[in-house]
Amino acid sequence: MNPDHNFYVAHCVDEPILSTEISKIFNTCNDSKNLIIGIYLIEDDKFLYCNRIFKKVIGYDSHHLVNNGWQFWFSLIVPNEVADIRNKIFNFFTAPLVKDIITLHYHINTEKGEEIYIKHEILIYKLKQEMFAINYFFDISEKEEIERCVKSNGGHRGGIFFKKQLTCISSREEEVLKLIADGFSSKQIAEKLFISNHTAISHRKHLIQKFRVKNTAQLIKKASKILEL
Repeated sequence: MNPDHNFYVAHCVDEPILSTEISKIFNTCNDSKNLIIGIYLIEDDKFLYCNRIFKKVIGYDSHHLVNNGWQFWFSLIVPNEVADIRNKIFNFFTAPLVKDIITLHYHINTEKGEEIYIKHEILIYKLKQEMFAINYFFDISEKEEIERCVKSNGGHRGGIFFKKQLTCISSREEEVLKLIADGFSSKQIAEKLFISNHTAISHRKHLIQKFRVKNTAQLIKKASKILEL
């Protein structure tokens, strides 16, 4: 680690990626006061950088993420959620050109053993022929606690009322919808749900009709306002 910096950068990265542009990105990320940011090199399958807020929020030094990558991060996720999150992230990176952003919500354990609720956004970028992903980790534990309090006192989100209007959507169609939102093709959906490709395509068409939209992009946009995708 460079003693003049307050962030951690991998030493084993090829020189071309350590360009002026990347350094500027590091400096901007390091100005963050509460947002954890990690930059991941997709083709090299390793984290290049993590800002100083990592230790403040998680408790561990950021070099754990840079040196040990996803294996370390997955070790922090609570046991009953880790398999699902690992699969979603793996599937996202296996087809980066299909979808360039994904948002996840899950719980992790800090170094002190405290459980916090994380909103995790991954965005894929290309700079000088290098494909990389910026990971944004938000601690939204307070938001979760507030929503839990509201619900325990009888509160309901507006989406519940919208969802009642969509009772014509079957549980299978909702499964298909969530896979569509995760960027899977009809063929991939068919394989995952053990249905025919024709059936998967039919589900997609029916969903587009039921949500009264023109295409898949509009379907995801509208459905995300009503259902938790």
